Amino acid sequence: MRAIETFNRLDIRYLQRNNLLRPGRSFPLSWTRGGVEAGEIWVDVAWGYLVLSYWVTIGGESENVDEEIALDFTECTYGGERPWFLCPGCDRRVGILALAEKYFRCRHCYDLKYTSQFETDQDRASSKFWKLWDRLGEGKPKGMHWRTYERLLHKLAEADKRATELLI
Repeated sequence: MRAIETFNRLDIRYLQRNNLLRPGRSFPLSWTRGGVEAGEIWVDVAWGYLVLSYWVTIGGESENVDEEIALDFTECTYGGERPWFLCPGCDRRVGILALAEKYFRCRHCYDLKYTSQFETDQDRASSKFWKLWDRLGEGKPKGMHWRTYERLLHKLAEADKRATELLI
């Protein structure tokens, strides 16, 4: 099994948050890993779809790929609309597409899992504990309500108990 986090990904939420989905816009997107560039694409936004232009290397041969990704929009409860990619491989409405091979597809098309799906029960319990520990630090964070702090302390104690039980 492969983890989706190990591949270059397009996230519709990032594009929306940064106001990049306006028709007529063109811009580059790049990824880095460990401070080193791990890929770059050019994005052209049209009405209802994106055109992606990028290079892939498969079997030592580089190839230029131009790919259209359809967009879909759903209405939000309190107004506005939420954008989605329509996966070219399966036509699912998704928020993230990954470049695991030659084309951008959803995680279902490439049979990709999230890293957390590979964790054991012990790993999950330990992750939960450390996430809460990091959030609370040495004491109640400034601005946090006491009621919230006490609830999180209780969750931290439960996570510690669970992680310890799974170790034994």
